[in-house]
Amino acid sequence: MSVFSKIFRRNKFSDNYFISLDIGSEIVKALVLRADKKKEKVFIIGVGQERQKESNMQGGNISDVASVIFTCKKAIDSAAAMAKIRPAKVIIGMDAEFIKTMTVKVNYIRNNSRSKIDAKEMRDIVCKVRLDSFAKVKKRMSKEGICSADIKIASAVVADICIDGYGVMSLVGFRGNEIELKIFNSILSDKNFETIKNIAKKLSLDVIDIIAEPYAIAMSMGIKEIIKFNAILIDIGGKTTSITVISEGSVRKVKTFDIGGRTFTKSLADELNLEFSEAEKLKIDYSSKQIQKESSSKIKKVLDRDLSIMFTGIELSLGEFFDSNLLPSQILLYGGASQLLNINEITDKLFLKKKLPFLLKMKLSFINASDIVNVIDKTGAASSFQYINSISLANFALDLVMEEDLSNKMLRNIIKNKS
Repeated sequence: MSVFSKIFRRNKFSDNYFISLDIGSEIVKALVLRADKKKEKVFIIGVGQERQKESNMQGGNISDVASVIFTCKKAIDSAAAMAKIRPAKVIIGMDAEFIKTMTVKVNYIRNNSRSKIDAKEMRDIVCKVRLDSFAKVKKRMSKEGICSADIKIASAVVADICIDGYGVMSLVGFRGNEIELKIFNSILSDKNFETIKNIAKKLSLDVIDIIAEPYAIAMSMGIKEIIKFNAILIDIGGKTTSITVISEGSVRKVKTFDIGGRTFTKSLADELNLEFSEAEKLKIDYSSKQIQKESSSKIKKVLDRDLSIMFTGIELSLGEFFDSNLLPSQILLYGGASQLLNINEITDKLFLKKKLPFLLKMKLSFINASDIVNVIDKTGAASSFQYINSISLANFALDLVMEEDLSNKMLRNIIKNKS
């Protein structure tokens, strides 16, 4: 699948079992997955989570590797105990600030347009495309001030294939002159690459892929033509709120600011003279509408100050994204703290100001676990909003066991062998 496949030991268990590992800034969440090729579904059979120390993750990076390893182990052990199996293959999801994604378009002109493309020619095409794609990635990254020698292509997927302007599913068996491929690349810095290697080695895990979570969500919502997917994803996590603009199926821009679930909890604890754990429970009960009306009004008054700051952060972030292009009109909210928000309130306070240039009339909605297709939770423990990122990773396990796309197999093998 990726460069990691040759670095770590092979899986001891069935090829159908995986771990989904969401390394969040506040909580690490692990799922044990069983991918069923016949049913074309992924089943969640184990769930575990463990809270991070506040010093573990700073600025979208892992600052205390040893502590993160310990936290990941505890989450994985809990999930494995529930599932009664501990797979060695893992799909890791992280914030888009940790791992970048980029879509590049590459063209290839054939020497003999009248002959049918066979597997050998296809491999030659994919090899050439891989080199051209990486060159374009390095050029774009250098414009952002990142040295090309400091980046790794963790994985790549052929997202779209055209021959002489006509879309096809595979190159083999077709004739034509000009081939155009659009390729999704997952990009890591050398530092983060070495960090993931270290974590995986200590946990005896075989890293199949590392995925930017907004991209994982976009790929897991049943969208047939991901290359045409345009949306703004707002992830309200434990420590931060991340806003991601996805254009043509690729993560284009990311902005993160330091307001998340812990901010709201701390405000409740300070204002109501509560212990942090008590305030956290109160916040969760409030978000799930389990608080009496009188108390609910009091809590809302405390939280509104932080919500107002959050709305300002969202507005400023989206304002920075706007250059010469209109913003996508579809806005998707998720993350553990997203349930503190009211869609009508967001619309009234933020988007009805008409300061932001949306392409069409704005559509705002929450992402539910049920929106992630082909994944069935057999445990009943992974249905809350905080597991959205983890569940979206599960679809990649299904892709692995269902993979029949020869071009993607070749591309992944070439990346693995060149790294």
